[in-house]
Amino acid sequence: MTRDRAKKMVSLLAVLAIAGMIFLFSAQNGEDSASLSGRLTAAILSLVMPGFRQMSPEMQQPYLERWGGVIRKLAHFSEYAALSLALVNYLRLILRRARGAAWVAWIAATAYACTDELHQMFVGGRGPAVLDVCIDSAGALTGVLAALLLLRLVHRWRRKSAEREEASRG
Repeated sequence: MTRDRAKKMVSLLAVLAIAGMIFLFSAQNGEDSASLSGRLTAAILSLVMPGFRQMSPEMQQPYLERWGGVIRKLAHFSEYAALSLALVNYLRLILRRARGAAWVAWIAATAYACTDELHQMFVGGRGPAVLDVCIDSAGALTGVLAALLLLRLVHRWRRKSAEREEASRG
C-alpha cells in the first residue's frame, strides 16, 4: 500500500468513526440522552465550579438545569467541528485543493446534520430541531476554518524548513 493511499484510508476511517459516533448519540432515546447529558454536565461543573461535588443534589439541580442545555449545544457544535475537520483532511487528499475540500466538507457536514435531525424523528423521546442544525452547521464551519488554518500553518512550516535546509546546503 502506498503512503498516499494509507493517508486516504486513515482519513476516511476518521470521518466514518466521527459520523458513526454522531449517529449512535442520536440513536439514544430521550431518557438515555438526557441521562448522559446530565452526567456530562455534572462532570464539567465539578471541574470548573469549586465545591460543586460537595453540594446536595437539591443545591446542584439549578446549576445542572442552567448549564445542561449549554453543554448539550456545545457538544453538538464540537461533534460537527470534528466531523468537518476530518472531512477537510480527507477531501483535500481526494480533490487536491484545500479550499474546494473546505466547501464540500461544510456542505456535507451540514447535510449530515439535517439527516441526523430527521433520524431523531424515529427515536423515542427525541425530535428534530432546526436550531440544532444551525448549531451543527456553525460547528462544521468552525471545523473547516480550523482545518484551513492548520493546513496553512503546516504549509508555512514546511516551506520555512525547506528554506532553512536549502540555506544550510548553500
